[in-house]
Amino acid sequence: MSIVTFSVVIGVLAFVIGVLFLVAPGTLRRLNDISAKMVARIDSFTFSYRIGFGVSLMLISIFMFFMAYYFTKRH
Repeated sequence: MSIVTFSVVIGVLAFVIGVLFLVAPGTLRRLNDISAKMVARIDSFTFSYRIGFGVSLMLISIFMFFMAYYFTKRH
């Protein structure tokens, strides 16, 4: 997997989770209950500061998209 693909995948995941934090926290809670059995739980601390976490994840996704763009133009 190249660094560009990795950046895009991380960017998309961060953007989707960030939007869910901002727009549909109930859906994210249901996904949390399902994923708690498989992967990891999202702490209640993140839900209490959901707007901050959502905006932060969206900024991270923008940065990852920029990195993917930068690496495609550089190489």
